[in-house]
Amino acid sequence: MLISLDDYHPAADGETPDTLCFQRALDDVASRGGGMLYIPPGPYLIGSLALPANLTLHLAAGATLIASSRPEDYTHQAQSQAECSSRVLLYASHKKNITIEGKGRIDGNAAAWFAAEADNQGYRLPLPERPRILVLEACRQITLQDFTIEQAPMWTVHLVSCEQVRISRLCIDNDLTMANTDALDIDSCRYVHISDSYFSAADDGICIKTTYKPAPLRGPATHITVTGTILRSNSCALKIGTETHDDIEDVVVTGCTILDSNRGIGLLSRDGGHFRRLAFSHITFNCIYGPPVHWGKADPVFISVRPRHPDVAPGEIAWVAFSHLTGAMQGAINLHCEIPGALHHISFSHLLIDQLNCVHPEQGWYDIRPPCNPANPGGMGLDNAYAINPATQRPWSVEPWPGGMPGFYACGVTALSLSEVQIRRPEPLPPGWHPQLIVKRECDDAPDVSV
Repeated sequence: MLISLDDYHPAADGETPDTLCFQRALDDVASRGGGMLYIPPGPYLIGSLALPANLTLHLAAGATLIASSRPEDYTHQAQSQAECSSRVLLYASHKKNITIEGKGRIDGNAAAWFAAEADNQGYRLPLPERPRILVLEACRQITLQDFTIEQAPMWTVHLVSCEQVRISRLCIDNDLTMANTDALDIDSCRYVHISDSYFSAADDGICIKTTYKPAPLRGPATHITVTGTILRSNSCALKIGTETHDDIEDVVVTGCTILDSNRGIGLLSRDGGHFRRLAFSHITFNCIYGPPVHWGKADPVFISVRPRHPDVAPGEIAWVAFSHLTGAMQGAINLHCEIPGALHHISFSHLLIDQLNCVHPEQGWYDIRPPCNPANPGGMGLDNAYAINPATQRPWSVEPWPGGMPGFYACGVTALSLSEVQIRRPEPLPPGWHPQLIVKRECDDAPDVSV
């Protein structure tokens, strides 16, 4: 069954709201048991929409869905939250067989939700309760392919407790001065395949997590594959964590490119869930310093196990393999664990990396955020990023590298395997760099251990 939005007489001028005719068309698809809703070329201003089961939403080339800038137009509220907001543009819950496709675009109208100018840390302050673009909760058989999302004001695509997800040739291109605009969040999902896509955002490009949410939506994130995808981020291009209330297992990332990113791959355990059996291979990267408000210091790989809250022990990270990584970094590989025995069986093989000297003021700083602020150890978001240690005038948990910046740093790691690891450093070493290429410590206050 094919339905065209033209049959519902939208204004299609980008200024007059078309939300009601859109929703009528979607409801008609539902009443017929499913079908395709075809969106012809043109600009369509919309508020939040509820997507039915058995839907193919086809965005024709030249079709643009423009997200409303009015909070009152977001009438559908998700069960999950992101940065204290439940507002969402496109929403479905407990639906099956949803496809969004085509060469059209979704414009998130981000500028309406942020300050016009960036502050001295390169951060444009946001308004509260910004909307996510697409939220699917407890849905199955999801396909996202070929379309583009630009200028999202908040997390862009948030998949919560979904199964059987296929994402291909999806382009998400957000403003690099607007934080918390994650491109793709895979949250407690199973059987997810992402391929041949492009994700660029000020915050995480792809983030796999298990957030704290209503009990029916809780669960592990498992069997997730990412291939042939390009990532760019001022924060972390591909991150697992920091919200980790349930386990994350069986993730494979291969054949991807990470460019112009503050942090390449980040694995951050904080909230009790365990990470097991993760594999990263054949990845090229270029890690450069981003604005200091973002976590990371041009590190291609960052692994961290530390408490967020004193009453919650972080889960272990174990059986993680990195192989055939190549590229350039202005920082260093950084593995850090504060819980004895909680970071183990980590392997690196066939690495070929150039460690570059630069004049950026962030070079030489060691960043293990979050947590950062001892006054609020469970704090999130801005509290982590902005809270300043008066002794250093830097955010909490941002310190000079112990003994200088090495090429590879491992603190509190058990059963670390290194094979064919080549990191080329400048000669002579710049001031403030550690004389050893690889530094291994039992803990941050322990002496260096030769490897």
